Amino acid sequence: MNYNDFVAGRVIIAINKDCVQGISPASFENNLFGIEINNIEILFQNRDPANGSNIGAIVMIDLRTNDPQAVINAIERFNENPCVVFAEPDFHLEPHIIPNDPYFGNLWGLQKTDCPTAWNYTVGSPDVVVGVTDSGINSNHPDLMNNMWLAPRGQGKRGWNFEGNNNNCEDYTGHGTHVAGTIGAVGNNFIGVTGVSWVVRLASLKIGGNVFDMAAAINAIDYANRNRIQIINSSWGSRFFSSSLKYAIDNYDGLLVVSAGNNGSNNDIMPVYPSSYDSENIISVAAADQNDNLASFSNYGEISVDIAAPGTDILSTALGSGYTYMSGTSMAAPHVAGAAALLKGYRPELTALEIKDIILSNADKKAQYLGKVLTGGTINISRMFEAVS
Repeated sequence: MNYNDFVAGRVIIAINKDCVQGISPASFENNLFGIEINNIEILFQNRDPANGSNIGAIVMIDLRTNDPQAVINAIERFNENPCVVFAEPDFHLEPHIIPNDPYFGNLWGLQKTDCPTAWNYTVGSPDVVVGVTDSGINSNHPDLMNNMWLAPRGQGKRGWNFEGNNNNCEDYTGHGTHVAGTIGAVGNNFIGVTGVSWVVRLASLKIGGNVFDMAAAINAIDYANRNRIQIINSSWGSRFFSSSLKYAIDNYDGLLVVSAGNNGSNNDIMPVYPSSYDSENIISVAAADQNDNLASFSNYGEISVDIAAPGTDILSTALGSGYTYMSGTSMAAPHVAGAAALLKGYRPELTALEIKDIILSNADKKAQYLGKVLTGGTINISRMFEAVS
């Protein structure tokens, strides 16, 4: 048993039926127990004295300190007292969460990254917004519409079209919709798939259609900053270094998750931007296949690519109300963006750089990624939560 197994500051004890009448908050601070407490709550009371049990009541003790060691010390003290039948911690319970979305069994990426264990901690928060700088989002998709963001003072706008400079940020190619579904398709709604984060807000930051526009991307990043959008997914890139784009990224207060590229080449030698920028708030993501190998098409780089995530044959939302499989580092990055959203929902006080550090420092290291990505491994979402819980 370790400190993560129970609630700090609480002890559950069973009181002998001969002592129940004398139990009060004051009795815990006098010679009966000698332990300082805030409160006592009766959880279960034995109302049938003839049932043969020597337990009169089960009570929860709220200690005056949240020091986890105090729980262990109090249990030892309680168990020495003849009025106590047994004392134990208030253990954390593990809900065995598997979503009821019918295609969940096809989402190998969520299972490989151990999302079901992470969902025992949280399934997300509507206070977390992820900006999808892409071809737009099919905001009326039945598996996305309830997780779409509404811009403040935006009269119902779900984002912005930075290429066309209008509020039509719908998707007509499918790329952005697929990315959005991996990040945050609604979970446990008996429909289709689930995203890494069941509950999140997806902002459609449209920067093009089949081809994206750098000026639009810079404008979208600034928009995200002004609207306090905490995470951006950018599944795109270029061989051309842009000082303007780098400036926008460096001055963005949130976390930017980017795809490494699909050339099968080394970004340390032949850079792809924004993956190869040295900006502190970037996580660059390579694509892994179902056999835990680097996908054949995926770019890599021990310096400029941080981590790998599932990126082959990924099922996600499509145009209309459908679903489709796609492959690419574009599909790997949203697994990481979704993980960042989950973490931000669980620990809202974490900064972008703290979230980045937690994601990278808890990577699942594998020999085949050594020398290929900075962490030498793939994202492990449940391990992130074990580290911060």
